[in-house]
Amino acid sequence: MFLFKPFIHSAQDSTRSRRKLRKSSSTSSSWQSKMSKSDYKYYPITGVPVGDLDLPSIGTDTAVPLRQNIDTWSKDPVNEKQVKLFVLGLDRYQKISPENRDSYFQAAGIHGKPNVPWDELIDEEEAKNKGYCTHNNILFPIWHRAYLALYEQRIYEIMVQDIIPNFPEDDRAEWQEAAENWRLPFWDWATQNSVPELCKYPTTLVPTADGLGEEAIPNPLYQFRMPNNKPMSTQGLDSYETVWDDDPQMLYFGECIATSRWPEEGDTASGTATWKYGVVNNSKVQDALKNPSWDSGEKNGQAAEMVYRLLTVPMDYPIFASTGQVADDQPVEKDLNLEFIHNNVHGWVGGDLNGHMSQIPVAGFDPMFWLHHCNVDRLFALWQALNPDKWFVKSTVNEFLQDAIGLPKGSEITPETGLRPFHKDESGTLMTSADVRYPHKIGHTYPELQTWNYSPATYENKDFRANLNKTINELYGVSRRTLLDAASNLKGVTYLEDCLKALDYSFSIRFHKFAFGGEPFWIRVYLSQDGVKQNPSSDLLTEVYNFSQKPEDAAGKLACSNCKVNQAQNITCTANISITPVLVKLLKAGKDLASLAKNDVLKFLQSRAYWRVFKGGKEVPQYELDTLNLEIIGATNDSTVFNDPTKAPILENFVKEPTISGGKDGALSPSLKQPVTVPPPPKPKIPKASLKINSSKPFKESLEADSVVLIDSTSLNLTPAKTKGIDNTQFYFTDGKNGQGNILFLLSVRRAEGQIVFNSNIDGSWGEEIRVSLANRFQGDKPSILVHDQGDGYEVFIDWKHVLWFEKRAKDKVAVSISYTVNNGQTSAWSAGLNVKVYHSMRAVFNH
Repeated sequence: MFLFKPFIHSAQDSTRSRRKLRKSSSTSSSWQSKMSKSDYKYYPITGVPVGDLDLPSIGTDTAVPLRQNIDTWSKDPVNEKQVKLFVLGLDRYQKISPENRDSYFQAAGIHGKPNVPWDELIDEEEAKNKGYCTHNNILFPIWHRAYLALYEQRIYEIMVQDIIPNFPEDDRAEWQEAAENWRLPFWDWATQNSVPELCKYPTTLVPTADGLGEEAIPNPLYQFRMPNNKPMSTQGLDSYETVWDDDPQMLYFGECIATSRWPEEGDTASGTATWKYGVVNNSKVQDALKNPSWDSGEKNGQAAEMVYRLLTVPMDYPIFASTGQVADDQPVEKDLNLEFIHNNVHGWVGGDLNGHMSQIPVAGFDPMFWLHHCNVDRLFALWQALNPDKWFVKSTVNEFLQDAIGLPKGSEITPETGLRPFHKDESGTLMTSADVRYPHKIGHTYPELQTWNYSPATYENKDFRANLNKTINELYGVSRRTLLDAASNLKGVTYLEDCLKALDYSFSIRFHKFAFGGEPFWIRVYLSQDGVKQNPSSDLLTEVYNFSQKPEDAAGKLACSNCKVNQAQNITCTANISITPVLVKLLKAGKDLASLAKNDVLKFLQSRAYWRVFKGGKEVPQYELDTLNLEIIGATNDSTVFNDPTKAPILENFVKEPTISGGKDGALSPSLKQPVTVPPPPKPKIPKASLKINSSKPFKESLEADSVVLIDSTSLNLTPAKTKGIDNTQFYFTDGKNGQGNILFLLSVRRAEGQIVFNSNIDGSWGEEIRVSLANRFQGDKPSILVHDQGDGYEVFIDWKHVLWFEKRAKDKVAVSISYTVNNGQTSAWSAGLNVKVYHSMRAVFNH
């Protein structure tokens, strides 16, 4: 186990080093700051210090601390102090007020919601409908490298500024040394098909604040919990609605106080304790990682061979970096990329039913996000070491998943383009791709990249490259291992003195990213055991996760302009996955596969391969797949695998195979194709919107006799407001736009009076109030109010119980808008946003 020790300081030196750190003192969100730009100090991301070295000048020949595999690192007693500091630092980080710029909440929010500027003196309007994250774009790996540097640096600062000074003075030097050698650990999900030990349990033991004892605390790696114990909606992270019309679903992330990992059916329902306080099913994560069953007994996770191809098939940086298709008829080997593998892990950890990691807007809140992305960055670094001369010159902003702040659509990006919102000094100079091209420039590297042990200490050193090849072969080469373990007896394989040659087989998977309006989904490929029956649990061959988000917000209003453009342009994403390891195992097990020769394999796959699409844990019927434009493209290539593990395999001559390629039918063999079913008759679309406090919404059509307005709230607060004025939460219908004109119907909750008041205001004159008691009127904590327009009056129900009939004062006037208001300085009796639906008739309510 490598323990980095070149820069051990004395206690006096450690104190001097700490003085160099920027003290975290921001107490309010930067976008709320009233100070001028000249006074504002940006958060400088410089990397964790390496002694007194100037990090930007560090080359590959300089020893720097290592980011290590989390389980190997955490289980080694030598690292006990580092592990304790990491947990303590992360715990303290997560407890910083969400309003503080330097908090965990705001760092996690950079990845998506709450979609506000971070550490930038710009108006919220400038950031409206935009974000920072760079999925489906050439900047994907490098932007996330800068993002990780922010996270790692914050935890280090907390260690040395807030944790260690509380320990006994005689012990601080050892703790300081541990902090200076610490770097963020990575979770290698490709070789470890289980959740890291540090993330498995809800509580953990840490040193007490004075360092003299131990205490149990909630484990900050198990889940993130809001430090103020308030829902995330209080910090602008609203719930939002999925956009698929046939099965609309609200994702209530705004209700969450803590994160969830692989929730099951019912766990995500609004108002449930499991959703509010989070549910963590680590065993379900491990089940997903251990699939498919063909790999049972393998030490690797199912992503191992994906990683192997990523690091061994020749490709240029733009191909490596992103899922974006570069050409309509691109070669299948260009379907390989880092991002699709990364996407799968998000799906495996978050689960099918909207755990935080599986949804882009909130993925950054799960503590495993950072361990996952640390490994993504490691793979990026390994690829860079193998391809030190490959980089990008320029690209255009045309395939972002999110319209990026400061990068207008169509503008050119280069390695000098600023990676917003990450700054490298207090004056606001933006970090660039060039600044963080290599990890040692920000104070760390990975175990496989200790170039300083070689002479010359460069990535091109032959011994270094040989050892790197050996590591990749041994860690990820499932196909290599299965072929070499076959003891020279596999039919269709040519065995030579120093190597073997065989055809390699793969499936490219191409699809439209926004096929279902931005909803995430899985594409799963199977091999039937007997060519007749289907058993998805045992037949699974491989899978690809579409890690996506919707272009609209909860009210159906545009939330990401470029997502909408990409949706209209049918942006295509790609993946390429080798199936050779499974074929070898089948052949060795004596299954019906005759050999690895081309004709035998193609015939076998034609009769056995099938595929399906899943969203929300349910199979998508074929009649919904037209917009997906799904392509499953079988391919072959020549493969040379060497006995010498220090030699990389040679994978070349990729060729598409039409006889094992298909589309939305779901299979090549008629017996395995997805049954064609008749779509259900379409339900009439119900106009709906989210109505926020002190706002108005127009009805799509004016209310008519028999129209029904159904108003749902996700919370109920009947505690009277502390106010000198009337305690008043109300909604009302008007005959003018934006809440103007005559108030035809008003419902006002008066908590302090214990009353619900009904009234109208026609031509500036209020009518006679009608009051009913508030006591026992609402039956639950998620109230529903139904107003039925009966032509001459409104019938009102609260929680589906009749309240009263309110006669119209102006029967010739019709309602065209609805408003929701709360008196100044008061908290609402209902949630910050009401879900409003309008039905043409009472019958339509019950038909829906």
